[in-house]
Amino acid sequence: MNEQEWKLRADLCEVAKRLYMAGFMSGSDGNLSTILNKDEVLITPSRLSKGFMDPFQIVKIDRGGRKLSGDYPPSVEAGMHLAAYQERPDVCSVVHCHPPVCVAFTVAGISLPSNILPELETIFGGTIPVCHYATPGGSDLADSIRSNIRNPEISVVLLDHHGLLGVGQDIYQASIKVEHVEAAAKVIMYSRILGGEKPLPFDSLEKLHGVHEKLVEMESKIYSGYCHSDQCEQKNATDTKTATNSSKELSNADIDAIVNKVISGLSLER
Repeated sequence: MNEQEWKLRADLCEVAKRLYMAGFMSGSDGNLSTILNKDEVLITPSRLSKGFMDPFQIVKIDRGGRKLSGDYPPSVEAGMHLAAYQERPDVCSVVHCHPPVCVAFTVAGISLPSNILPELETIFGGTIPVCHYATPGGSDLADSIRSNIRNPEISVVLLDHHGLLGVGQDIYQASIKVEHVEAAAKVIMYSRILGGEKPLPFDSLEKLHGVHEKLVEMESKIYSGYCHSDQCEQKNATDTKTATNSSKELSNADIDAIVNKVISGLSLER
């Protein structure tokens, strides 16, 4: 096991612990995964508490869901993770958990409203889609997320009567999105207890959606060497080639000309 794989396994355990402590993964609920390379995926095991895992307990599977290594069976919902990777070549990690207020909204048949919280508008464009109900652990669950998650502007979907699924370029980014949705659901629930939510000013929505577009564009350009999704691998190769070409094109004469120009400008200012 190389250093990169160990880091990814440790990150899965760290995020799982955080979500467990937040009450998003009771008992053995929830599952997390991250892409190791173009052929392999690391995923949490089935039937273990995600709050007390160690890196050695993470299971390695291939893109077809077959176990490659590990002492435990992979999550029974591995198919849902693989479906997300199939639909979104720009993501590297998937989080599935059961935040109680989000689940309560779907059990009550209530969608999270738009135009209420700036965070929902700027981070998610005001919309958190709800996927149709599907039996947990089956192929129907994997198929239920496809039509929504393939939209590159969608990073989180609610699973009817079940939970929440978030995607990101690393496991931290995916989990942060999940935390934002549950926090918003709590605020909306509390506001209804206090008499009902008050919509945001209409003239502020355009500005908030403009911020959302910038955030989506910014996140799509993130590449730190962590993400091994197909698009990020291609992006890294392109960026490396561009950087190499740029360094070759900038000759010593070019550098001298730039330095002389700066010095001349400083002299004129004096």
